[in-house]
Amino acid sequence: MNEDTSFENLTVDIVFRQQAGLLGQVAVGMGLSADEGQDILQDVFVGLLEAGPKFEGKEHVRRWLLRVTINRCIVEFRRRKSRSRRILEFFRRLPEDSTAQPGPEKVTIATEEREAVLEGLDKMDELYRVPLVLKYYCGLNATEIGKVLDLKSGTVRKRLSDGRALLAKTLLEMGVRT
Repeated sequence: MNEDTSFENLTVDIVFRQQAGLLGQVAVGMGLSADEGQDILQDVFVGLLEAGPKFEGKEHVRRWLLRVTINRCIVEFRRRKSRSRRILEFFRRLPEDSTAQPGPEKVTIATEEREAVLEGLDKMDELYRVPLVLKYYCGLNATEIGKVLDLKSGTVRKRLSDGRALLAKTLLEMGVRT
């Protein structure tokens, strides 16, 4: 039996399941715990079912899901006003490079740098933080980020550049050499 995997034959449930991993990465990358991320994904899925928007294809669904997930994360942050703790927790959970076997001094330095980056990200405006998270923790390129955030890729590249510069300045002010 030849399965047709065209967009027309995919149900909303299947499309959501295909994107759930990426959406979870966005939620965690935005600083939510795994449990909070799952709550956000459930809300996004319910919204998808209730809204029943008309999509032009799988990529359109993907962009819609990413945008709604980001918006829900931002709403959650504003509601709880505890972004700093959650972002710090996320970076503390990042795995170390499993191929290298650094000594205790290097592990301590890497941990301190990671903590500093988290603190720096937490101090940043969402305008810069969201593109940085999507780029460096979700692996999206400037064009994909632009589609998710409804921005031109040039605007995304500028925000990434400005965000990196702001983060570097913040790290220097904290005494971390970049």
